[in-house]
Amino acid sequence: MGDSVDERAIFVKGPVVLFKWRNAAGWPVEYASPNVSEVFGYSAEEFLSGAVSYGQLIEPEDAERVAREVAVASHGSAKSFVHEPYRVRARSGAVRWLYDFTQLLRDSDGAVTHYQGYVIDTTERVLAQEEARELERQLFHSQKLESLGVLAGGVAHDFNNLLTGILGQASLAKRRLGQSSEGLAEALDQIEQLSRRAAELTQQLLAYSGKGTFVIGPVDLVEVVRGLRGMLEVVLPKKATFVLTLDPIPAVLGDRTQLQQVVMNLLTNAAEALGDQVGTIRLRTRLVEESAESLAALGASSLDPGRYIALEVEDSGCGMTAEVRERLFDPFFTTKATGRGLGMSAVLGIVRGHKGHIGVRSTPGSGSTFKLLLPPTNESVRAEPPVAPSKQPGGGTLLIVDDEASIRQILTALLGYLDFTVLSAENGAQALEVYQKHASEIVLVLMDMTMPVMSGPEALRLLRAQSPTLPIVLSSGYSAHDAARALGCEQATAFLQKPYDAAEIERVIAAALGKEAGRS
Repeated sequence: MGDSVDERAIFVKGPVVLFKWRNAAGWPVEYASPNVSEVFGYSAEEFLSGAVSYGQLIEPEDAERVAREVAVASHGSAKSFVHEPYRVRARSGAVRWLYDFTQLLRDSDGAVTHYQGYVIDTTERVLAQEEARELERQLFHSQKLESLGVLAGGVAHDFNNLLTGILGQASLAKRRLGQSSEGLAEALDQIEQLSRRAAELTQQLLAYSGKGTFVIGPVDLVEVVRGLRGMLEVVLPKKATFVLTLDPIPAVLGDRTQLQQVVMNLLTNAAEALGDQVGTIRLRTRLVEESAESLAALGASSLDPGRYIALEVEDSGCGMTAEVRERLFDPFFTTKATGRGLGMSAVLGIVRGHKGHIGVRSTPGSGSTFKLLLPPTNESVRAEPPVAPSKQPGGGTLLIVDDEASIRQILTALLGYLDFTVLSAENGAQALEVYQKHASEIVLVLMDMTMPVMSGPEALRLLRAQSPTLPIVLSSGYSAHDAARALGCEQATAFLQKPYDAAEIERVIAAALGKEAGRS
């Protein structure tokens, strides 16, 4: 039959600890296997002498449940039972998870006199399961963010198409008006400015979806605030008094659009804190000198002492509890009935990306004050001269390819204003048909990248095969970087990012035609 097996030796030297407990307060131990010290850190003698109480080693949060499970089994007719996993604290202070199988020993009347069984240390397994659950949660969160990113990118792309039509119509109307009606020209200027700001918001969506690019340069925060005055009239409550104190300050190095978002988010947050109540919102910019102590008090110990641009937004609203302050910068956290997207977490991310700090002081009923610190730069802000509308002579036939009818319409009007003859197609396949009929006339193709039936990159490759030197301008609501990645080795003559106005179209087309002309 083979060699016999010493079952006791296997148990004593293995991970299974044997116990016999008396049915009394604290479950006094009458037997413990020698390997008990490997799990509990206490010897068998310490348990047997009563120096250590088994019941007192059970974690307080689990003790009541464990006692209830024992009581239920004891009052029934059960001969054995298995505890739900519970925790004990070893001599070292470490918490150990146990699997506990217990048998009930009863007297002639059926009353339980003793419990005996074994426990197995399952701590590593429990921790591994918790780690797996945490990884699963992180994966789910990552997938959720990825889905939101795809949604944001799609919304931004479609919105850019709408803005392209708005900007184009405004530009065309201004040129047709000329100097004949200053009032209308001013109104159209406002349409252009607001459309550009809306376009800047789509860049934030594209950035969130991982498809955006930012332009870093010197930015005057005072001018950023002043440039938002028109939008603030819509955001701020009618009953709110808005106080601006804008001290002259050096520029900061950053992305103007991102910094605009920070200011708008802070003011929107202040407006929501006031609600419909009468109150005051103050915004102040100034140059401050911060010491190591003052930075530590602000929670900005990672910053070096020195000069900083400070932007402070203070409201007299409802204030925040400590719990709200702690979670304020968490993604998707909101105290409103409906979610507000990235919210203040976006602000925190932008500020950190600009090597700055943002802190908040607030108590319930006493309003809130947000303080933003950004390092100044010695670079001066470069003012961009306004581009005066000018009608440059065109000449030749252009092929416009876009699945949006409104964009084809406005481009036809704008390019006609520049003396071009315009042909149009609504997808890449149709563009190839039009080009084959009018190849001798077409001097340039302006084509969208994302279209049904046949995309811009596919059509570009086929057009290049027919005419290698044909100037082709690709357009998209996504960035030039993403366009280049989608194109691979094949490159367009130029790239036009949506939304664009008449001056930008004119500049890109003139450059593309000039570039090709220089080759011949």
